[in-house]
Amino acid sequence: MPKIDLSITISAIVALAAVISPIFTAIINNRYQLKLKKLDLAHQHYENNILYQRNIFECYLKFVGRCINYSDPNALKEYGEYYFLAITYAPADIRNLMIKINHEIMFSDFTKATELLEEVTPKIHTMLKTM
Repeated sequence: MPKIDLSITISAIVALAAVISPIFTAIINNRYQLKLKKLDLAHQHYENNILYQRNIFECYLKFVGRCINYSDPNALKEYGEYYFLAITYAPADIRNLMIKINHEIMFSDFTKATELLEEVTPKIHTMLKTM
């Protein structure tokens, strides 16, 4: 049986560890960075989506108010642009009130439209706060 020189064996083990350790560290670090990047992208997508929907509902409220108060063709045009966007993202109870508001605006019953708008505004506000 050959004699094993302990100093050479220890040197070989240390050299092997010096080569393998940075490789494992890089692999672990890259996986962690990838997970962080995925979480960051998911959060950014969520924030962009929320901001987009918030903007739609805020513009809807702004233009429906302008349409009820001023009722000029330009106000109706801007209201129409945001009405269908907002109705797409609205929950069922809010959507039904929005449809009723639209019906009243189309038939120029601005008093009833104002009452319905006063009813739907707190619901939209609550929905936006919970987003």
